[in-house]
Amino acid sequence: MKKALILLSALLFVTLSTLAALHFLSAKPPVGLLEQTHRDLTAARDSEAGEYEAATIAEAEKLYELAQEELKKENEKVFFLRDYNPVINTAKRASDKAAEAVDKTNARKTELSNSQKQKIEEVRNKLDHFEEYYANLPLNKRARQDYTTAKLKFLESEKAYERQAYLVVENNLNEAKRLISKSVTAAHNHLSDYFSSLPSWKRWVDETISWSRVNDASAIIVDKFAHKCYVYNNGKLVREFEAELGPNWIGDKNYRGDKATPEGKYHVTKLKTGKNTIYYKALLINYPNEEDKERYRQNVRSGRIPNRGPGNLIEIHGGGGKGVNWTDGCVALTNDDMDKLWRYVSVGTPVTIVGSTKSLQEINGH
Repeated sequence: MKKALILLSALLFVTLSTLAALHFLSAKPPVGLLEQTHRDLTAARDSEAGEYEAATIAEAEKLYELAQEELKKENEKVFFLRDYNPVINTAKRASDKAAEAVDKTNARKTELSNSQKQKIEEVRNKLDHFEEYYANLPLNKRARQDYTTAKLKFLESEKAYERQAYLVVENNLNEAKRLISKSVTAAHNHLSDYFSSLPSWKRWVDETISWSRVNDASAIIVDKFAHKCYVYNNGKLVREFEAELGPNWIGDKNYRGDKATPEGKYHVTKLKTGKNTIYYKALLINYPNEEDKERYRQNVRSGRIPNRGPGNLIEIHGGGGKGVNWTDGCVALTNDDMDKLWRYVSVGTPVTIVGSTKSLQEINGH
């Protein structure tokens, strides 16, 4: 009995020792590795991989979840049967994918930063071009709204670029580019239609200057696009004044109240001063002439314009210098410039008003 007890104790000791040895030598859960994988995933998310490399970071997160499932499965086994190698391999693959997501995100950010820097400059140039050549024109409402929205989107893009929010930049910048390109195209097409009258304008100007030279007399030419009033004497340019027009100055005057400045060959019919004018001094011209009246009748018959009359009392007058186009269709100069102009004019002085004396390409390069 004593022998059996000793043998049993020895066997128990060996068994316990073996189990202790097996437990000591058995695989340990890779908790530290999983914690590091979790930190790698957090770093990837912080780098905005979710926005730039959604598929890659999603794959990394899926692998991390799989590693946790594998860990749970192995932990449920008897300790000496556990094999954590699949857990380790999966966790490492998750970390590698997280690192890949970070690398791709950084590369994408660098790529966007470089391309957006160039695109920002491109859109800025388009906006500057529009502001220089088209912003002050009486464009249609849609073209002006597109320009305003493009400007706001561009400013948002610049701020987003400064804080390195490149995806926000990309969306706003693409929209700004689309809208400003649309506005420029609309404005240019509008002007191209308008400038189809350039041959007539140039002919009128040449005839007026020739008349001045042949008659050794003064003549006035108003260039609406340049907002200039030119005085010729004996065929030579002697004076140049800034001019303000009606708000709807692009295009000819069609009817009373359209706030458009007419285009054509006219002459001074009356010089008005003192109580005869509210604009300091004024030169009344013979608008509408016979061509204006006939054009008006045809437009009314065709239904292109309302039957309100062609308008009248178009003048070159003082009160200008406001910096905007504000008249009801007249040409406004400053009072000082009216004094200077007054020395050259009399009843019968030719007044030729044209859309432009230059081609559209000469003006804006397009």
